[in-house]
Amino acid sequence: MILKTLSLLNYKNFDSCSFNFDDNINCLVGKNGVGKTNILDAIYHLSYGKSYFNPVATQNIKHNEDFFVVDGEYEKSGRKEKIVVSLKKGQKKIIKRNGKAYDKFSDHIGFLPLVIISPADRDLITEGSDVRRKFIDSIISQSDKAYLDTLIKYNKVLVQR
Repeated sequence: MILKTLSLLNYKNFDSCSFNFDDNINCLVGKNGVGKTNILDAIYHLSYGKSYFNPVATQNIKHNEDFFVVDGEYEKSGRKEKIVVSLKKGQKKIIKRNGKAYDKFSDHIGFLPLVIISPADRDLITEGSDVRRKFIDSIISQSDKAYLDTLIKYNKVLVQR
């Protein structure tokens, strides 16, 4: 899977911009606060349907705007794939693949496998086993739909307990 282009509209600190990526290695270079991490988070958003850094979805909308759109064009096994994640204040988030919205977000998990490691992940070493388990669960869930479905059901049972 190769990310070809990334387009952002009202996403975090970006008004409207597009990035074209090389098939090999890409480097994000810039001063502090220009949005390098936000670009990585947008790519994560395309894979998981949510932000890695911000659990409150509406806080990813640029200040004084009503919506955001993250649009990624990929090449997978010679085929073009387009993923769009959008959110308008007061409405449900929408994830589309090639123009068709997913019925369940979990159907999208694993289509664009991704693992992100950040400085905050030192908790994998310093914290308890629950932090490590959650990290491993997120990796396994991308490659095993049955595992993801079971994990979702398990977490629902825990909440109802």
